[in-house]
Amino acid sequence: MRRLIRGLRAERGATATVVAFAIIPLLGAGAIAIDVGALYAERAQLQNGVDAAALAVAASCARDESACGAGSTVLAQQYVDDNAAIFREPVADAPSISTSNNTVTVTANTGVDHMLAQLIVGDDASNVYASGSAEWGTPIAGGVLPVGFGSCEFEGAAPGEKITVELGVKARAECPDVTDNPGGFGWLNAEDCFVHFDLSDGELWHLGESGMGGGSSGCNPKNDFTPLLDTVILIPIFDSFKAVLKSCDEAPDPKAPKECYHIAKFAAFKLTGGKLTSFTHIDKSAPPCDKAGCLQGEFVKYVAVDDAFELGDGGSDSDSLSVVRMILTENERSALIG
Repeated sequence: MRRLIRGLRAERGATATVVAFAIIPLLGAGAIAIDVGALYAERAQLQNGVDAAALAVAASCARDESACGAGSTVLAQQYVDDNAAIFREPVADAPSISTSNNTVTVTANTGVDHMLAQLIVGDDASNVYASGSAEWGTPIAGGVLPVGFGSCEFEGAAPGEKITVELGVKARAECPDVTDNPGGFGWLNAEDCFVHFDLSDGELWHLGESGMGGGSSGCNPKNDFTPLLDTVILIPIFDSFKAVLKSCDEAPDPKAPKECYHIAKFAAFKLTGGKLTSFTHIDKSAPPCDKAGCLQGEFVKYVAVDDAFELGDGGSDSDSLSVVRMILTENERSALIG
Protein backbone atom coordinates (compact mmCIF):
# COMPACT_ATOMS: atom_id res chain seq x y z
CA MET A 1 0.00 0.00 0.00
CA ARG A 2 2.85 2.39 0.91
CA ARG A 3 4.49 1.70 -2.48
CA LEU A 4 1.23 2.58 -4.28
CA ILE A 5 0.90 5.82 -2.36
CA ARG A 6 4.53 6.72 -3.06
CA GLY A 7 3.89 6.02 -6.79
CA LEU A 8 0.89 8.30 -6.91
CA ARG A 9 2.82 11.04 -5.11
CA ALA A 10 5.56 10.72 -7.70
CA GLU A 11 3.05 11.54 -10.52
CA ARG A 12 1.92 14.80 -8.97
CA GLY A 13 2.12 17.65 -11.54
CA ALA A 14 1.96 15.37 -14.58
CA THR A 15 -1.49 16.64 -15.55
CA ALA A 16 -0.34 20.23 -15.31
CA THR A 17 2.59 19.44 -17.58
CA VAL A 18 0.31 17.83 -20.19
CA VAL A 19 -2.09 20.79 -20.06
CA ALA A 20 0.79 23.23 -20.40
CA PHE A 21 2.04 21.52 -23.55
CA ALA A 22 -1.50 21.12 -24.99
CA ILE A 23 -2.49 24.72 -24.40
CA ILE A 24 0.20 26.07 -26.71
CA PRO A 25 -1.36 24.77 -29.97
CA LEU A 26 -4.83 25.57 -28.62
CA LEU A 27 -3.82 29.17 -28.02
CA GLY A 28 -2.25 29.26 -31.46
CA ALA A 29 -5.39 27.94 -33.12
CA GLY A 30 -7.50 30.42 -31.18
CA ALA A 31 -5.24 33.31 -32.16
CA ILE A 32 -5.38 32.35 -35.83
CA ALA A 33 -9.17 31.96 -35.67
CA ILE A 34 -9.57 35.44 -34.16
CA ASP A 35 -7.30 37.07 -36.72
CA VAL A 36 -8.91 35.20 -39.64
CA GLY A 37 -12.31 36.37 -38.37
CA ALA A 38 -11.05 39.95 -38.35
CA LEU A 39 -9.73 39.43 -41.88
CA TYR A 40 -13.12 38.27 -43.15
CA ALA A 41 -14.92 41.10 -41.35
CA GLU A 42 -12.64 43.67 -42.96
CA ARG A 43 -13.10 41.98 -46.34
CA ALA A 44 -16.89 42.20 -45.98
CA GLN A 45 -16.73 45.90 -45.14
CA LEU A 46 -14.37 46.55 -48.02
CA GLN A 47 -16.77 44.71 -50.37
CA ASN A 48 -19.65 46.87 -49.16
CA GLY A 49 -17.53 49.91 -49.87
CA VAL A 50 -16.60 48.99 -53.45
CA ASP A 51 -20.19 47.95 -54.21
CA ALA A 52 -21.51 51.30 -52.98
CA ALA A 53 -18.75 53.11 -54.88
CA ALA A 54 -19.54 51.26 -58.12
CA LEU A 55 -23.23 52.21 -57.84
CA ALA A 56 -22.34 55.84 -57.10
CA VAL A 57 -19.99 56.13 -60.08
CA ALA A 58 -22.52 54.36 -62.35
CA ALA A 59 -25.22 56.79 -61.22
CA SER A 60 -22.90 59.68 -62.07
CA CYS A 61 -22.34 58.20 -65.53
CA ALA A 62 -26.08 57.69 -66.02
CA ARG A 63 -26.57 61.42 -65.43
CA ASP A 64 -23.75 62.54 -67.73
CA GLU A 65 -21.48 60.06 -69.51
CA SER A 66 -19.23 62.80 -70.83
CA ALA A 67 -18.22 63.83 -67.32
CA CYS A 68 -18.51 60.61 -65.34
CA GLY A 69 -14.75 59.97 -65.33
CA ALA A 70 -13.94 63.28 -63.67
CA GLY A 71 -13.81 62.92 -59.91
CA SER A 72 -14.67 59.22 -60.00
CA THR A 73 -11.59 58.24 -57.97
CA VAL A 74 -12.44 60.73 -55.23
CA LEU A 75 -16.05 59.54 -55.24
CA ALA A 76 -14.99 55.89 -55.02
CA GLN A 77 -12.55 56.62 -52.18
CA GLN A 78 -15.29 58.42 -50.26
CA TYR A 79 -17.64 55.42 -50.36
CA VAL A 80 -14.86 52.95 -49.55
CA ASP A 81 -13.81 55.09 -46.56
CA ASP A 82 -17.39 55.31 -45.29
CA ASN A 83 -17.55 51.51 -45.06
CA ALA A 84 -14.07 50.95 -43.63
CA ALA A 85 -13.21 49.61 -40.18
CA ILE A 86 -10.76 51.40 -37.90
CA PHE A 87 -7.75 49.17 -38.54
CA ARG A 88 -6.13 50.76 -41.58
CA GLU A 89 -7.22 53.27 -44.18
CA PRO A 90 -8.36 51.49 -47.39
CA VAL A 91 -7.12 52.58 -50.80
CA ALA A 92 -9.49 52.71 -53.78
CA ASP A 93 -7.98 52.37 -57.23
CA ALA A 94 -9.10 54.58 -60.10
CA PRO A 95 -12.43 53.12 -61.32
CA SER A 96 -12.35 51.24 -64.60
CA ILE A 97 -15.10 52.87 -66.68
CA SER A 98 -16.34 51.65 -70.07
CA THR A 99 -18.82 54.07 -71.63
CA SER A 100 -19.15 51.77 -74.64
CA ASN A 101 -20.40 48.93 -72.43
CA ASN A 102 -21.98 51.18 -69.77
CA THR A 103 -20.06 49.46 -66.97
CA VAL A 104 -17.77 50.48 -64.13
CA THR A 105 -15.55 48.40 -61.82
CA VAL A 106 -14.15 49.69 -58.53
CA THR A 107 -11.32 47.85 -56.76
CA ALA A 108 -9.79 48.60 -53.37
CA ASN A 109 -7.39 47.11 -50.86
CA THR A 110 -6.53 47.53 -47.20
CA GLY A 111 -4.20 46.03 -44.62
CA VAL A 112 -5.35 44.02 -41.61
CA ASP A 113 -3.04 43.61 -38.60
CA HIS A 114 -2.62 40.13 -37.08
CA MET A 115 -2.71 41.15 -33.44
CA LEU A 116 -2.43 37.59 -32.07
CA ALA A 117 -1.20 35.39 -34.90
CA GLN A 118 1.97 37.47 -35.29
CA LEU A 119 3.13 36.16 -31.91
CA ILE A 120 3.05 32.62 -33.28
CA VAL A 121 3.67 32.67 -37.02
CA GLY A 122 5.56 35.98 -37.16
CA ASP A 123 3.34 37.49 -39.89
CA ASP A 124 2.09 40.84 -38.59
CA ALA A 125 -0.36 41.87 -41.37
CA SER A 126 -2.15 40.84 -44.57
CA ASN A 127 -3.72 42.75 -47.45
CA VAL A 128 -7.32 42.12 -48.48
CA TYR A 129 -8.79 43.06 -51.85
CA ALA A 130 -12.34 43.60 -53.11
CA SER A 131 -13.94 44.38 -56.46
CA GLY A 132 -17.43 45.66 -57.27
CA SER A 133 -19.04 46.34 -60.65
CA ALA A 134 -22.20 48.10 -61.81
CA GLU A 135 -23.89 49.03 -65.07
CA TRP A 136 -26.14 51.85 -66.17
CA GLY A 137 -28.46 52.51 -69.09
CA THR A 138 -32.06 52.74 -70.20
CA PRO A 139 -34.34 49.74 -70.69
CA ILE A 140 -34.33 48.52 -74.30
CA ALA A 141 -36.11 45.21 -73.79
CA GLY A 142 -38.18 43.59 -71.10
CA GLY A 143 -41.65 42.58 -69.99
CA VAL A 144 -44.37 44.43 -68.06
CA LEU A 145 -48.09 44.38 -67.39
CA PRO A 146 -49.96 45.07 -70.69
CA VAL A 147 -51.75 48.22 -69.50
CA GLY A 148 -50.76 51.60 -70.91
CA PHE A 149 -51.38 54.83 -68.97
CA GLY A 150 -51.71 58.24 -70.60
CA SER A 151 -48.74 60.43 -69.74
CA CYS A 152 -50.80 63.24 -68.21
CA GLU A 153 -52.28 61.02 -65.49
CA PHE A 154 -49.22 61.46 -63.29
CA GLU A 155 -48.56 65.13 -64.02
CA GLY A 156 -49.00 67.18 -60.89
CA ALA A 157 -49.41 64.10 -58.67
CA ALA A 158 -47.31 64.16 -55.50
CA PRO A 159 -45.57 60.97 -54.35
CA GLY A 160 -48.02 58.93 -52.28
CA GLU A 161 -51.05 60.82 -53.59
CA LYS A 162 -53.92 58.55 -54.64
CA ILE A 163 -55.09 58.87 -58.25
CA THR A 164 -57.79 57.17 -60.31
CA VAL A 165 -57.03 56.39 -63.95
CA GLU A 166 -60.17 55.91 -66.00
CA LEU A 167 -60.55 53.29 -68.69
CA GLY A 168 -60.92 54.54 -72.25
CA VAL A 169 -58.46 56.88 -73.89
CA LYS A 170 -60.86 58.36 -76.42
CA ALA A 171 -62.97 60.00 -73.71
CA ARG A 172 -59.82 61.46 -72.17
CA ALA A 173 -57.85 62.39 -75.24
CA GLU A 174 -56.78 65.43 -73.26
CA CYS A 175 -56.59 65.49 -69.48
CA PRO A 176 -58.96 68.29 -68.39
CA ASP A 177 -57.20 71.49 -67.29
CA VAL A 178 -53.81 69.79 -67.12
CA THR A 179 -52.12 69.25 -70.45
CA ASP A 180 -52.59 68.39 -74.09
CA ASN A 181 -51.09 64.96 -73.46
CA PRO A 182 -53.46 61.98 -73.47
CA GLY A 183 -54.96 60.45 -70.35
CA GLY A 184 -56.85 57.33 -69.36
CA PHE A 185 -55.53 53.83 -69.95
CA GLY A 186 -55.87 51.09 -72.52
CA TRP A 187 -54.98 47.44 -72.98
CA LEU A 188 -51.93 46.41 -74.99
CA ASN A 189 -52.02 43.29 -77.13
CA ALA A 190 -50.08 40.52 -75.38
CA GLU A 191 -50.06 36.87 -74.38
CA ASP A 192 -50.82 35.63 -70.86
CA CYS A 193 -51.11 39.19 -69.49
CA PHE A 194 -47.42 39.87 -70.15
CA VAL A 195 -46.05 42.12 -72.89
CA HIS A 196 -42.42 42.18 -74.02
CA PHE A 197 -40.93 45.41 -75.32
CA ASP A 198 -37.96 45.91 -77.59
CA LEU A 199 -37.03 49.58 -77.60
CA SER A 200 -33.73 49.22 -79.40
CA ASP A 201 -35.21 50.11 -82.79
CA GLY A 202 -36.22 53.61 -81.80
CA GLU A 203 -39.85 54.68 -81.51
CA LEU A 204 -42.22 52.08 -80.13
CA TRP A 205 -45.85 51.86 -81.20
CA HIS A 206 -47.91 49.05 -79.69
CA LEU A 207 -51.33 47.84 -80.79
CA GLY A 208 -54.11 47.63 -78.22
CA GLU A 209 -57.69 48.56 -77.38
CA SER A 210 -59.68 50.17 -74.60
CA GLY A 211 -62.40 47.59 -73.95
CA MET A 212 -63.23 46.92 -70.31
CA GLY A 213 -62.73 43.15 -70.37
CA GLY A 214 -59.02 43.10 -71.15
CA GLY A 215 -59.07 43.26 -74.93
CA SER A 216 -56.39 41.08 -76.51
CA SER A 217 -54.04 41.44 -73.55
CA GLY A 218 -54.51 37.87 -72.35
CA CYS A 219 -55.47 39.26 -68.92
CA ASN A 220 -58.20 37.98 -66.66
CA PRO A 221 -58.75 41.09 -64.53
CA LYS A 222 -59.77 39.23 -61.37
CA ASN A 223 -57.10 36.53 -61.52
CA ASP A 224 -54.27 38.78 -62.71
CA PHE A 225 -54.91 42.04 -60.85
CA THR A 226 -56.06 40.84 -57.43
CA PRO A 227 -52.62 39.39 -56.50
CA LEU A 228 -51.05 42.74 -57.49
CA LEU A 229 -53.02 44.82 -54.98
CA ASP A 230 -50.78 46.94 -52.73
CA THR A 231 -47.70 46.08 -54.79
CA VAL A 232 -45.62 48.30 -57.06
CA ILE A 233 -45.90 47.35 -60.72
CA LEU A 234 -44.24 48.63 -63.87
CA ILE A 235 -46.59 50.48 -66.24
CA PRO A 236 -45.89 51.59 -69.85
CA ILE A 237 -46.63 55.29 -70.39
CA PHE A 238 -47.90 56.52 -73.77
CA ASP A 239 -47.74 60.12 -74.93
CA SER A 240 -49.95 59.75 -78.02
CA PHE A 241 -52.24 57.25 -79.70
CA LYS A 242 -54.16 56.78 -82.92
CA ALA A 243 -57.23 54.78 -83.85
CA VAL A 244 -56.53 52.05 -86.41
CA LEU A 245 -58.31 49.10 -87.94
CA LYS A 246 -55.71 46.32 -87.66
CA SER A 247 -52.13 47.53 -87.34
CA CYS A 248 -49.98 50.46 -86.29
CA ASP A 249 -48.75 50.88 -89.85
CA GLU A 250 -52.17 52.16 -90.95
CA ALA A 251 -53.19 55.77 -91.22
CA PRO A 252 -55.34 56.98 -88.30
CA ASP A 253 -59.08 56.36 -88.61
CA PRO A 254 -61.25 58.00 -85.91
CA LYS A 255 -63.93 55.32 -86.39
CA ALA A 256 -61.55 52.35 -86.19
CA PRO A 257 -62.06 49.94 -83.24
CA LYS A 258 -58.44 49.59 -82.08
CA GLU A 259 -55.80 51.98 -80.74
CA CYS A 260 -52.10 52.16 -81.38
CA TYR A 261 -50.12 53.59 -78.46
CA HIS A 262 -46.79 55.37 -78.63
CA ILE A 263 -44.85 54.13 -75.58
CA ALA A 264 -42.62 56.92 -74.30
CA LYS A 265 -41.37 55.64 -70.93
CA PHE A 266 -42.25 53.49 -67.92
CA ALA A 267 -43.44 54.29 -64.40
CA ALA A 268 -43.68 52.57 -61.07
CA PHE A 269 -47.30 52.48 -59.88
CA LYS A 270 -48.65 51.06 -56.62
CA LEU A 271 -51.99 49.41 -57.38
CA THR A 272 -54.52 49.94 -54.57
CA GLY A 273 -57.85 49.26 -56.26
CA GLY A 274 -60.00 49.47 -59.35
CA LYS A 275 -62.96 48.08 -61.26
CA LEU A 276 -62.58 45.99 -64.41
CA THR A 277 -65.35 43.43 -65.05
CA SER A 278 -64.55 40.58 -62.62
CA PHE A 279 -61.95 42.67 -60.76
CA THR A 280 -63.77 44.89 -58.26
CA HIS A 281 -61.80 46.34 -55.39
CA ILE A 282 -62.69 49.99 -54.97
CA ASP A 283 -60.21 52.11 -53.02
CA LYS A 284 -62.47 54.58 -51.22
CA SER A 285 -59.54 56.80 -50.29
CA ALA A 286 -58.85 57.46 -54.00
CA PRO A 287 -60.92 59.67 -56.34
CA PRO A 288 -64.19 58.05 -57.50
CA CYS A 289 -64.11 55.38 -60.19
CA ASP A 290 -66.00 55.90 -63.45
CA LYS A 291 -68.63 53.28 -64.25
CA ALA A 292 -66.76 52.37 -67.43
CA GLY A 293 -63.86 51.09 -65.34
CA CYS A 294 -60.73 52.35 -63.65
CA LEU A 295 -57.48 51.53 -61.89
CA GLN A 296 -56.56 53.25 -58.63
CA GLY A 297 -53.25 53.69 -56.91
CA GLU A 298 -50.19 55.84 -56.28
CA PHE A 299 -47.60 57.11 -58.72
CA VAL A 300 -44.16 56.27 -57.33
CA LYS A 301 -41.59 57.51 -59.85
CA TYR A 302 -40.07 56.88 -63.27
CA VAL A 303 -37.25 54.69 -62.02
CA ALA A 304 -38.38 51.23 -60.91
CA VAL A 305 -37.42 48.72 -63.57
CA ASP A 306 -37.28 44.96 -63.16
CA ASP A 307 -33.84 43.40 -63.47
CA ALA A 308 -35.16 41.37 -66.40
CA PHE A 309 -34.86 44.48 -68.57
CA GLU A 310 -31.96 44.59 -70.95
CA LEU A 311 -30.14 47.91 -70.68
CA GLY A 312 -28.62 50.01 -73.43
CA ASP A 313 -27.90 53.61 -74.38
CA GLY A 314 -30.85 55.93 -74.10
CA GLY A 315 -31.64 59.22 -75.73
CA SER A 316 -30.96 62.71 -74.48
CA ASP A 317 -34.47 63.16 -73.08
CA SER A 318 -34.17 64.04 -69.40
CA ASP A 319 -37.39 62.13 -68.70
CA SER A 320 -36.08 58.87 -70.12
CA LEU A 321 -35.76 56.09 -67.58
CA SER A 322 -32.24 55.46 -66.25
CA VAL A 323 -31.30 52.28 -64.41
CA VAL A 324 -28.24 51.56 -62.27
CA ARG A 325 -27.64 48.05 -60.92
CA MET A 326 -24.91 45.73 -59.66
CA ILE A 327 -23.36 43.14 -61.99
CA LEU A 328 -20.81 40.34 -61.61
CA THR A 329 -17.97 40.41 -64.14
CA GLU A 330 -16.21 37.27 -65.37
CA ASN A 331 -13.10 38.13 -63.36
CA GLU A 332 -15.17 38.57 -60.20
CA ARG A 333 -17.01 35.32 -60.85
CA SER A 334 -13.72 33.48 -61.34
CA ALA A 335 -12.36 34.93 -58.10
CA LEU A 336 -15.41 33.69 -56.22
CA ILE A 337 -15.13 30.20 -57.68
CA GLY A 338 -11.38 30.07 -57.17
